[in-house]
Order: sequence, then structure tokens, then C-alpha cells
Amino acid sequence: MRYILVFVLAYFAPSFMKSGELLAHISKTIYLQGKVGEKTLVIKMLCYDESPIRDMTYFFDDAKKDCFFKGRIMGNAWRFYPESVAVNQAPENKEELLIAENKNGSWKGYWLDSTGKKINVNLNPINSIPASKFNYFSQMNDLDSYETYKISKINLTKGKTEKTLKNVSIDWFLEKESGISFFRLSSLNKKLKVDNLNVALETMHLALIQNYLRSRPDRKELNVSAEILYLTKDLISFKIISNSIFKVQNPSKSQQLVTLDIQSGKQIDLESLVWFGKKTDKKPSANDVQGIYEYRKYVFASKIFSILKTLYPDKMKNTVCGLNKVDAWAVPAYAVTKKGLLLGFFPSGNCSILDWAIIPYKSLTPYLEKKYSLSVLN
Repeated sequence: MRYILVFVLAYFAPSFMKSGELLAHISKTIYLQGKVGEKTLVIKMLCYDESPIRDMTYFFDDAKKDCFFKGRIMGNAWRFYPESVAVNQAPENKEELLIAENKNGSWKGYWLDSTGKKINVNLNPINSIPASKFNYFSQMNDLDSYETYKISKINLTKGKTEKTLKNVSIDWFLEKESGISFFRLSSLNKKLKVDNLNVALETMHLALIQNYLRSRPDRKELNVSAEILYLTKDLISFKIISNSIFKVQNPSKSQQLVTLDIQSGKQIDLESLVWFGKKTDKKPSANDVQGIYEYRKYVFASKIFSILKTLYPDKMKNTVCGLNKVDAWAVPAYAVTKKGLLLGFFPSGNCSILDWAIIPYKSLTPYLEKKYSLSVLN
């Protein structure tokens, strides 16, 4: 399931800092946590050799989205403040932090809130992480103490339940701060085990939340939604849509298509759904990268291109995203829908959304693999 998560993270390509902030060599990273009044403050401080400047990312337990401070040394203490102050701009965030390190590794100082009130602060190194059922997510992704602490504070609330297949329902879970809702399956059918699938779905949900909470100074807003496209006792197919609003750039919308095996929770490869090779040809295994590449390039791409060109002659003339080139279709994103096989491109802005590129099952009948028995759903 790790590769599914890697795909999700690569899809969103989160940015931790502005590009220029990581040019200097990071000599040490300090992880701290402590109380600011009734709230818990968690800090990741980047130290650059002997530089008098430091960068800090922080969050509170009641607002886990990353905030960013720039720090400068003041005598024996460090003053951290919004970066806009450093460039003489009106700060969106007027809060500041002044702290000094003690010999035992703890830090002491005060937090200056937006009203000018000083609140005493005592910070200690993060030596332990709060118990959480999501700690496995941090371990499998080798997250640092800062991110691990944040993941441990995530809370999911069960929302609506939808009835679908016989003895199978869809449960939706919401993380309130991000507003990201994602689903799990619940099965009363003893023969239909969904535990592995639900672990994969929960892992994807956490990855989406983590991306939302991470520092993106250029991003103003991010909305993420999921839509189930196809569900049988054998597989589930869905799409994840991301709408990003930036402070300077134009809004961006992208889409990820996912198809998972119900029993194993693993991504279903395209060759297990449709096969254009000769029946006598030995199908390459999922690990045979060279074999799959040659099949996709010399057999699959031309066949898909021909079918799409017949179904959508005008749209396939479009030069945007290389739609009119055979090679562009060798490694498509894909999902199963009620009407047919949906194809698209892997996340690359608007190129990832081609909701019209559906090949009806009747056009694929001779090539459909029997394992998943794809057909039109009412």
C-alpha cells in the first residue's frame, strides 16, 4: 500500500518552504513542544550553520495547519516573527515568539499574541509522541517528530452512511479543519473482506490531510473531494479532485484516478482490466517494467488512440496535452466508471481532467479481462 500513498503525495507535490529558504545548509533541526496558555505549540526550527537567521514552522493542537516564522538572533535569545515583517510588509499574522535556549535543551520566553499580550512559554524537546491509531502512517513514511506529532492529533468524525451493494455500505469520515471527507467500506458479507482496502483508504485520507496542513506560503486555499465512480464485490474505482487557489497564480484544478482491488486494497494494473495483446502472448507481470513498457508503447497506445479517435474525432485533434499524439496515451491515468473505461493523464494541471475520454464497455468487449467482469452499471 506504500506505493499508493507515494502516488498520492507525488500527486499533490507539497512545498514545505519557499524555494530560496532551503539554499543554505541546514546544520541542525530542533523539534519542540510546549504550552501557550491552554494550547499546545509544536515547533520545527531549521538552523543554518552559524547563520544569525533561522526558519520556523509551527502549529497549535487546535489549528494544525502550518504557520511560518522567520527568526533572528537578539543577544542570547531568538526573535521569531512573520516573514512579511522582514520585508517591511504589513503582516497578515501579527504574532511573535521570543525564546532563549537553556543548557538542558529546553527553551523559555514569551509569545506575543495579536493584541500585544505576552504569554509565558516553556518549550521542551519532543521526546515522545501522543498515542494515536494513526502512528503507523508516520512510521511507514519515516516522518520527522514534527509531522508525526501533527498526525497523532488528527481526529476523524464519522458522517453519513450510504447503502450500495447488498450487505455493503459506504461510511464517510471527515477531518474538520481541512474539510476533507473520505470513505471506507463496511461489509456484513463474511466472504467480502474489506479490512485491507480500508487501511489503504485511510492511508490515502491521511495523506490528503497531511498535504492540506503542510506549509504552502503561496497557497491561499485548497479544497479536496472524492467521488466513487464504480463499485462491485471485486473492485472500487474513484477520483480525487483538488482545487487550489493561490495568492498570485491562477486557480488550479487537478484530478487523480484510482482503482483498487476490494480484497487486497492494492492498485489494479491496467493489464488486469483490459488486454490488447494476442491471446497467445504471455502477459508481463506487474514487476516487469520493460515488458509493460514495450506492450504499452507498441500495442496499447495505438489501439487506445484508434478507439478514442473513432469515438471522439474532434476532441482527439486537440494539440493541448498532446491528445493528438499516439505516444501520449501509452501511460494514461485510468478509472472504471458505470459507462466504461475512463482515461486521462497523470496530474499535470488541466491535463489530468479528461472526463469525456470514456471508452464504452461494448467497444472493449473482446479485450476485457474476465477477473473483474466489467460491465455497464445502472
